[in-house]
Amino acid sequence: MKHLCICAYGHSRSVALTRVLHARGHEAVAVGHLTSPDALRALSAWADKILTLETSFLWFVPEHFRMKIVDFHVGPDRWSNPYHPELYQLLGGMVEKRLGYKEVL
Repeated sequence: MKHLCICAYGHSRSVALTRVLHARGHEAVAVGHLTSPDALRALSAWADKILTLETSFLWFVPEHFRMKIVDFHVGPDRWSNPYHPELYQLLGGMVEKRLGYKEVL
């Protein structure tokens, strides 16, 4: 399964989510809607699932790909670090609950 993780700048929340997904054996790419809008549009076609880290980010996904969106709303970035343990744990729980992916040991 291929995942596109979208946050504002593609540096913190979306990278943390890609780390969680990689730990569960899934492909994932992070992108920022403010920094890479062209890449976001191209990667929307590539992805099987599009994961938005704020609900409002769905508007940056081309309309014909919005059926792929799973909302992972965690709010504005208060961590500023994709390795922050609180963020990793929060997203890990969301991935398990919303996608059913368990961590690979």
